[in-house]
Amino acid sequence: MNQARQTSELARAVGWVITVPYTVLFFAILVVFHPFQVLASLLSSRAQKFVLDLMNVSLVWNIRVLTGASFRYVGSPTFPKDRSVIIVSNHQSMYDIPMIMWACRSREIGFIAKKELGRWIPSISFALRTLGSVLIDRKDPKASIRAISNFGEKKERARQVAAIFPEGTRARDGVMKDFRPSGFNALRKTMPSALIQPVAIRGNWELLRYNFLPVPWGTSIEIEFLEPVEPSAYPSELLLEEVGKRIKVAVENG
Repeated sequence: MNQARQTSELARAVGWVITVPYTVLFFAILVVFHPFQVLASLLSSRAQKFVLDLMNVSLVWNIRVLTGASFRYVGSPTFPKDRSVIIVSNHQSMYDIPMIMWACRSREIGFIAKKELGRWIPSISFALRTLGSVLIDRKDPKASIRAISNFGEKKERARQVAAIFPEGTRARDGVMKDFRPSGFNALRKTMPSALIQPVAIRGNWELLRYNFLPVPWGTSIEIEFLEPVEPSAYPSELLLEEVGKRIKVAVENG
């Protein structure tokens, strides 16, 4: 008991030591890559995505090196070239998006994000506004569903990848919330050819356990790409429930 407590106290002390350099470098990465991303966007979306990929891997390595995190990907995403894909994932941290984007960098991914994220955040806000994502007002459900439907239609036409966190908000304690069906159903309706790629995220919530006071040392993070799900194998009203069950089992037992 005493040894476990001492280990915990030591880890927290180390966390306080690394909090300032980690946080400074985190925001420095966002600021430095912002003008390069803006300039790249003037050339093409492909050039902008290249810069964004470099930023995402920089954020991932900042976590791995400065917070001592044990981080790994389990499995690989399934992205057939001849059809669209919907990534369905649980949501634990603001770091979920760059981690998923880096693992899935072979394709352009659009996320469904709250409109507040489209303002004032260097690099991230610009990318969400200009690189194939959609910003929604969670206080206006009808307008949000219309925006998601338009977003899905674009992804379906281009055979691209849409990503959704059906919990609607982060699970700050790591306990997965029930999936809300409205956004997912809007995507399914407008992306009829889409394959479903479930993703299970484990341990990412711990990075924000203390809201940067401090940034914890030595967390364990895993991003697991589960077997894809063919929507035609399940009744439409049961599809999200089945996907959610698979993700929950992986999160709890991974």
